[in-house]
Amino acid sequence: MKPDFIHLPTFFRKAYFRHALWLGLFFIAQDVAAQRSNFNNGWEFIGQEFVSKEKVDSTRKLGDRWDDQFLTEQVNTNDTAFKPSIKELQTQLAQIEKGKWQQVTLPHTAFPEPLVIVKAREGIAWYKKTFRLDKSAKGQSVTLYFEGAMQVADVWLNGEYITRHTGGYLPFVVDIGKKARFTGENNIYVRLDNRAHSLVPPGKPVQKLDFIYYSGIYRSVWLDIKRPLHVTDAVAADKKAGGGIFVTYPEVKKDLAIVAVQTHIANGYDQAQVFQVEQRLVDAKGNVVSRLVTDKKKLEGLSDEHYQQQLMVKQPALWHPDHPHLYQLHTLVTQNGKVTHKTITPIGIRSFEITKDKGLLINGTPFKIAGTNRHQNYPYVGNALPDNANYRDAWLIKNAGMNCVRTGHYPPDPSFMKAADELGLLIVTCTPGWQFYNRASGFTDHVMNDIREMIRRDRNHPSVLLWETSLNEAYPPAAFRCKQAEVAKSEWLGNKNFFISGDSYFVKACWDVPYDDWNGDPGARNNTTYVENPFLIREYGDYEFGGGSSTSRQVRGAGQNALLQQAWNLQWEHNKNQKNYPRAIGDLTWAFYDGLAGLMVGIEGWGVADIFRIPKFSYYLFQSQRDSRVLPHTSRFTGPVVAIAHYWQQDNQWKTVSVYSNCEEVSLYLNNNLIAKQKPDKGSETDYGTELDKGGKPFDGGNANHLQYPPFTFKHITFAPGTIKAVGYIKGKKVALDSVSTAGDPAQIQLQIAENGRPLKKGTEDLVFVYAKVADAAGRLVTNADHEITLHIKGEASLVSPATVKAEAGIASFLLRTNELSKSISLKAESSSLKTQQHIVL
Repeated sequence: MKPDFIHLPTFFRKAYFRHALWLGLFFIAQDVAAQRSNFNNGWEFIGQEFVSKEKVDSTRKLGDRWDDQFLTEQVNTNDTAFKPSIKELQTQLAQIEKGKWQQVTLPHTAFPEPLVIVKAREGIAWYKKTFRLDKSAKGQSVTLYFEGAMQVADVWLNGEYITRHTGGYLPFVVDIGKKARFTGENNIYVRLDNRAHSLVPPGKPVQKLDFIYYSGIYRSVWLDIKRPLHVTDAVAADKKAGGGIFVTYPEVKKDLAIVAVQTHIANGYDQAQVFQVEQRLVDAKGNVVSRLVTDKKKLEGLSDEHYQQQLMVKQPALWHPDHPHLYQLHTLVTQNGKVTHKTITPIGIRSFEITKDKGLLINGTPFKIAGTNRHQNYPYVGNALPDNANYRDAWLIKNAGMNCVRTGHYPPDPSFMKAADELGLLIVTCTPGWQFYNRASGFTDHVMNDIREMIRRDRNHPSVLLWETSLNEAYPPAAFRCKQAEVAKSEWLGNKNFFISGDSYFVKACWDVPYDDWNGDPGARNNTTYVENPFLIREYGDYEFGGGSSTSRQVRGAGQNALLQQAWNLQWEHNKNQKNYPRAIGDLTWAFYDGLAGLMVGIEGWGVADIFRIPKFSYYLFQSQRDSRVLPHTSRFTGPVVAIAHYWQQDNQWKTVSVYSNCEEVSLYLNNNLIAKQKPDKGSETDYGTELDKGGKPFDGGNANHLQYPPFTFKHITFAPGTIKAVGYIKGKKVALDSVSTAGDPAQIQLQIAENGRPLKKGTEDLVFVYAKVADAAGRLVTNADHEITLHIKGEASLVSPATVKAEAGIASFLLRTNELSKSISLKAESSSLKTQQHIVL
């Protein structure tokens, strides 16, 4: 709760607000049973970049890679560099306190990166914050919840060393209730070391890693104040299959569902307390559809206990990717009729069944996965994304017609999980790891703890389908892999809706849904290691076509033909993969967004959208696989699609035009003259190693017979300037169209905000891409334009990207940050010889 400054004059209000942010003041109302407050404002920061002893080659250029040997196994117990004594830490703190601190707001990247990373930055980052607590909070449970900080964190409160946490991808809780001051100011300091640590997964040096750790307190921090008798936090409680709220579904039918709720209560009072636990299940309209109250319970002082309840729900609205119905579970702790603690847990009632013969069943109905992988990084800021940015990522994936996301190779931000629940995206969530295994006990123990904490954090999300507990592309002994599965299963209640996934290569372990065994032929994919199991094709479209030199890796600036080749690679393999259904429950592209990696200079162009979230042709290939019907609960993401995969600026090398569509027929026109009207492709299929690696002409109308909606390939097309138009028909009626016109000379700039399902709002901390499009006089995108464009801002906002950016394939991309003071913002884009545009954002 922020101080009331609403009635102050505007200029005083802004000054007071900034002062309040710096102090980080929080006040707790006397009659509030529990309060969670955002703790992201008012931080200060100093960074000490680490200079590696390994010399960096300053001549490295785009596309250069470090030696990316697997480094799959080692024994290393030396972590003294990461464990200075408390005395040494205190000395460091005294020294750093005298430095020049920078005011920052979380999420924050300690060491921002340029767009092209030669070597990822590493070092020590210090954060501090001054805040006040109202005296009414004295004697309460007072904790700080860190969603993620990279990656070895040491914490002080009021000059006293409190704790250390290792691992950058999972939350940790700092109890400050007994050490905080309730009159006067408190000071918290956090020291972060983001260097690779051989005992902290992923463990691999960043210059050998196919993603980047990044740095800083890059996720949100929350201040939680509760009465001493309260529902615990699932991670902080550290209870096997316990802590917090744990919801499972013993029975799910269309007419009746059982919702089992386990509630963990801690009594921080010295004396025993008598109370009741009430559960209320509230539907999307606010109606209480089920309610249950325990008898009076007695819990001894300074103790804790789990309480079991089962709610009966008649005619439940079931969660499903096509209709992601959510409920809110209200858990109330009451004493003498007064609520002393209340929590709200979003849940979705659903059941999963996965078998070799039936594939995946959701609520008893067959469901085929067509999904992708996602790294969450943005350019410049890395993983430090606000909630809206994570939501937009999920929205764009859903809008592409995909229904599942593997969060390679670490647990994602909580806001991405929340978006998946709301939008209807299945999640394969992953423990941190990539091509590295250390037999030292410090590492293996950390792996097991990561598995526990990942499940405890995310177990109530209805979107989670699979728990990937293996270390990605690292191949420890089978006994260790089975231990990972054993630990995971020990964290679950009952035997339903819980499935473990992992790499199956080389040796059989204990996964329920192993990933496919790729033996050089994507069409085979029979997973011979696990002959009796269903499996998932967890990555395709990249490494089979050459990995680091794959023809599937194409940035938008590579041009029309390169992007078409990428789209055809994905079509060819996605089509082949369908032959393995239902045993192969689905497939996931690698990957959705272009990425940045420690082992490579430049952008990895593997995505169906680029790193600025601009779709490529392949994006529309997958969008055309969505249901052609307009479904009532996901109408934003279903319905007819027609998309022309062509810039129509020049011919392509295959003399064809591909139209991605879920329609029954498509007509193609050039300058209003009908070229052809035809049905979907049904040509022959080619084998791996024939057309693919010999420079053949893949766009021949084949390799689509197993797709739900094959493309429409129009052959023998000769380019002529003008407009090409595609019209889609279902049952003889026109239902969709798309057109592309030849652009003239660059004449103007058009500005677009990439809102992607979550518009910018006044007074909101946000991060959003701004596109400055080079267009001709008629407003048509000039896809070969590479002008330098400068973006000017008026109002309470700032640019994270450079202010001057060179256009790629006609679009210059900027990254805009807004804050809680943002009321009115205007943008103006300029470039020599082009007409400028001013755009009012808020």
